Amino acid sequence: MKIKDVIKFLEERFPLSLQEDWDNSGLQIGNIENDLTNIMISLDLDEQTIQKAKEKSCNLIINHHPFLFSSIKSIDLNEEKGKIIKDLIKNDITVFAMHTNLDIGKGGVNDNLAKLLELRDISNLDTNNENPMARFGYTDEITAYDFSKYIKEKLNCKGLILYGDKDKKIEKVALCGGAGSDFINDAIDKNCDLIVTSDVKYHEAIDNCKKINIVDPGHFASENHIIYMIKDLLEKNFATGIYACAKKDSYREFI
Repeated sequence: MKIKDVIKFLEERFPLSLQEDWDNSGLQIGNIENDLTNIMISLDLDEQTIQKAKEKSCNLIINHHPFLFSSIKSIDLNEEKGKIIKDLIKNDITVFAMHTNLDIGKGGVNDNLAKLLELRDISNLDTNNENPMARFGYTDEITAYDFSKYIKEKLNCKGLILYGDKDKKIEKVALCGGAGSDFINDAIDKNCDLIVTSDVKYHEAIDNCKKINIVDPGHFASENHIIYMIKDLLEKNFATGIYACAKKDSYREFI
């Protein structure tokens, strides 16, 4: 089996044509014609991910966040990015990214997030977009504070921020994994009681929290669940070693 067989399988489910214009999903580096050994899946690509890939004899790494976003004008092997590129080439490891196509695609980041939070009757939130990304659904009536505690448990995050009336009863919940504050107005327009997303700016939250409760669990926690979904999907379809580089929410410190 070739690396390209796995990539074809993933592209059929989450087509690269779905990605946003500014995105760079797809092949990042490597040779898809190589025979596949094992697969490593992680949210981001760093030295730790590559080390684990080498330990497990993986020659394909699948990331959510593209390692290469913009054009490279030079590769300095003394800098971190240059060292990573050198290590990948030296070890003949191919890197493939699925970013906004995985956010948008059916069964991807946002559908999986809705599933984890056990929302019902899931629908597209941003219906004005050609390829809607955010979702909304329903939960049993619960206070915003208690639902926030539930989110913290389900996403296994160290902490989160709740903006708005913590005692407000909520049922209709919008969500977008990653940086989704652009969808706050969509959630308000659809009369959602609460939105779950990350990277919300202070003034965005203050300006809107009287209209809708906002829960920010952090970028990492709102998306890291997807690596396990991809692992399960591939394990059901490919008889090879498939591993998840499961990091903790270590990019923020809670004191």
